Amino acid sequence: MRVELPGVVLAYELHGPEDAPAVVLLHGMGAASDGSSWKAVVPRLVADHRLVVPDLRGHGASGRPGSYALAEMADDVARLMDLLGVRAATVVGHSMGGVVAIVLAQARPDLVAALVVEDSPPPPPVWSPPVRVVPPDRPGGPVPYDHEVRPTVLRELDRRRPAWWRRAGQVAVPTLVIGGGPTSFVDQGRLARLAARFPAGTMATIDAGHDVHPTRPAEFVALLRGWRAGSPG
Repeated sequence: MRVELPGVVLAYELHGPEDAPAVVLLHGMGAASDGSSWKAVVPRLVADHRLVVPDLRGHGASGRPGSYALAEMADDVARLMDLLGVRAATVVGHSMGGVVAIVLAQARPDLVAALVVEDSPPPPPVWSPPVRVVPPDRPGGPVPYDHEVRPTVLRELDRRRPAWWRRAGQVAVPTLVIGGGPTSFVDQGRLARLAARFPAGTMATIDAGHDVHPTRPAEFVALLRGWRAGSPG
């Protein structure tokens, strides 16, 4: 399905019973990351959850407007949820999608009842050198995502103490931060510090590397279900 939002056409899928608890699944960045990256997770949740699975702007079947700020992606998700009448969802985000989920929870707390951040990169230390962003390669023929997404998002994720990090203490809902363990490129120590910034945050690790949910979908869903069952609200 596709819906026209201000500035972008957003593609999305809906799965599961309409009256079931809502879960929004937000993918990461890049060629292998769109809504289809959740294909091993959806069958494990679909019987008793209403799943909203968008392609974020610039990815998959969604539009490629050329503007890819994380706040714009979060606003797209908020508008989609409004149109679908989805409230108080568990919002799950992988990598870039995890930061989009945090921004969404800060901007629209009415939409987010619980937050899951899967191996998302925290801001770098203030002393670290700036990230080197290579100009995007532009291969011929169709590509699965707009290559302009990468430099835009990498520069935003490289900011020291960005607003979403400083305001993490405002996200009062139950928050689970899932790390991919020592084989992930994400600094797991800084990820644990991110978890500690949330008032109701907790940290768990599935030793699968960065791509936790595609690599270990059964463990990922079991962790999600167990944590949600033990969380207030």
